[in-house]
Formats: sequence, C-alpha cells, structure tokens
Amino acid sequence: MKSSLLNFKLLYCINHNERNYPLRLDILIEDPENKNECVEGFLVCPECKSQYPILSGIAIIVKDIISYASQRLSIFGKWYSNSKSEEMKNYLKNLSSRLNKNSQDEDRYEIDSRYFQSYKWLHNENFESDKFLHLLRWKIKPSDVYRKLTSGIHYEPEGLALDLGCALGLSTIELSNKFSFVFGIDSSFSFMVEAKKKAGEAGITNVEYIVCDILNLPFKNLRFDLIFGLNIVEFLPIEKLLPIISNLLKPHSFFVTTTPYDYNREKVYNPDLNDRTLRSTIEKSGFEITIKTKKESYIPWILKINERTYLFYFLDLIEARKVSKHKY
Repeated sequence: MKSSLLNFKLLYCINHNERNYPLRLDILIEDPENKNECVEGFLVCPECKSQYPILSGIAIIVKDIISYASQRLSIFGKWYSNSKSEEMKNYLKNLSSRLNKNSQDEDRYEIDSRYFQSYKWLHNENFESDKFLHLLRWKIKPSDVYRKLTSGIHYEPEGLALDLGCALGLSTIELSNKFSFVFGIDSSFSFMVEAKKKAGEAGITNVEYIVCDILNLPFKNLRFDLIFGLNIVEFLPIEKLLPIISNLLKPHSFFVTTTPYDYNREKVYNPDLNDRTLRSTIEKSGFEITIKTKKESYIPWILKINERTYLFYFLDLIEARKVSKHKY
C-alpha cells in the first residue's frame, strides 16, 4: 500500500457511517526498494482504534475480519507463514484462536479455487494457441473487452476513479491511463495480490488495490469522478448498491456497469433484472442513461473454466450520469 495515500485522507474507518475519521498508517515492514510502499502494517482508526491489516502490500478493510478469514483458511495460513514482523504474527495468532475452523464456505475467487485461474487466463496475451478461440470465425482477444469498455467513457484527466469488483485489475489498469488515480476494490485477497503484481510489472504507479466489501467502502461521499462496476449487479442487492454509488460520485459524474444477466452460476440477487428493468432501476436512483447505451448491447466476453469448458457471454453495457443531488 502506498504510504503517501494517507497524506490525502482518502481512506476512512468503516465503523463510522459518516466516515469522519481518516485512517492512520502504522508501518511494520516497508519495501526496501520503494520507501513509499508499506508491505506489512496496519491502518488504524484514531477514534475506535480498529485495526485493518496490510499483508503483502494489500490493505484488508472489512468490518468482520474473523468471518473474512474463516472463509479463507488456506489463505490465512499463508498470511501467517509469510508475515515478517513479530507484531503481525502476534495479531494473526490471536485471530487464529477465534476463526471458525469448520467453515465450509470457502471463497471461490481465491488462488486455489474455481474462478481464480479463469480470470488469470485473461492476462494471457498468447490467445492464438487457445483451442476454442482458434475455432471461432471472428478472432476474439478476451482481455480486449476491458480496453473497449473504457475507450469511450467521459473522464476528468485529474480525476479519481473507483473500480468495483475489479478482479485481476485489467479494467483498473485501463482506467489508470485516463485518471489521475484509481482504486481497485475486490473481496478476493488473491485477486488483489495478483493485480498489484501486474500493475508493478507494467510500471503503473497511480493505482491502489484494496480488499473491501462493496457495500461498506472506506471512502467519503462525493469523492469520485467515475465509478466502474463490471458484472457486479447480479451479486449485490441493487437497492443498496445504487445509493452507495450515487453518494460516492461527484455531481454529473458517471457510473459504468456491465452484466451478462446470468443467474445460474451461484447465489445471486436481482434475478428478475433484464435490460429494461435494470435501466429503469438505475434511472429511478437519480441517474440518466446516456443516449449511446439506452439500448441493450451485446459485447462478447469469455471465461475459461478449464481446458474443455468455457463461459461465453454477451455483456450489456450501461453508462449513467448522476443527475440527482439527493443524498440517500
């Protein structure tokens, strides 16, 4: 995590609804080659003294760290074995005694789980050798979808963007070419570690990846010039999601989202949403759909589940401008 972020008071304690208390950074281990990078430490609330750990350079800002870690027992083991400071080892040891060791609810997006490799495949630029893609009449480069989705958006060159459910950060990196700074948010710790690694390899310095709950973000209202949320509306209660997005956006700023309307993969919310009801719901929440996305779109997107199984989607793209000044 970039130490300099805390100078701008961008991150706030999530235990206070009004986000009145900016988090303080306690560095335990910093990158020896980059003094601006905290590899291990804590974000601390000056009011309630809540601690949010930073592990492998990734801040984990969640309200219930016990529940979060209990769903990732194998990841938790790696946290402990990889931690370098005595303070962090003691913190994790104390945490270990309170974990639910019998939890069967292992997250599907962590490194050894089903969807991690599927998303990592999108980083592979050598798609010509893929058997399925080779058979297609129209040659598709799956990772290009992120470039296409960001190519036509309205943006402020000095602005701040937020990428919700950013997975391995391909969309975050594309946004970093247009905005002064971008936060990539996801619940998967493994996604965030890999995304940070890829950004570092590409020499991209104006992004930060954080583990967060999308419905409980550590940001003040009216901070963002753009919020990106690809393929998230089916996984979250939209009546809670849209007010949060509206409050975080500056007036007249944009929310961009896509969805395949796929309700068969796992537990989903909003199973009745389609191209009409989703647009209507967004408009009723204080947004105006841009003319170019008023009609349903069909943007190809592919995930590789394994060597013989693929998910081929057509995504619907919606770009909406915040027009209501109402605070929910």
